[in-house]
Amino acid sequence: MKNVKTLSLGIAMLIGLSTKAQEKIVTDLISEIKEAKFVQTEVEISPVKVSSNFVKTDSSPPSLRIVCIKSIQERNEPLYILDGRLINAKQFSKVNPNDIQDIKVLKGTEATSIYGNQGKNGVIIITTKKNSQNNNDE
Repeated sequence: MKNVKTLSLGIAMLIGLSTKAQEKIVTDLISEIKEAKFVQTEVEISPVKVSSNFVKTDSSPPSLRIVCIKSIQERNEPLYILDGRLINAKQFSKVNPNDIQDIKVLKGTEATSIYGNQGKNGVIIITTKKNSQNNNDE
């Protein structure tokens, strides 16, 4: 036991889903799409492509589509976080683009370091206008 050394670390990092501190840590590591870009646009943040269509036909709602370009054979669905809640692709497809304040795309080791194996295909963090207003009221 003579060769045992004790090290003291001055920093502890706690990781959890959708905390403000966590978001600030990775601010420089994510791509962000603001509301202004949601009008008839297609934005590509490799390997993610975001398309929005605000031309409304008879009964079709506006749509927002996110395509992850990785592999045809591999299932590569990203992790979706809507206003701090984990949602699936079907739930995401029901989100009205008119309600979205911003979308942040987190990818690579940054996504997996925060969200674990679930984030291996990237993380799409969506903030709605309603949630943004609620946070500003506090």
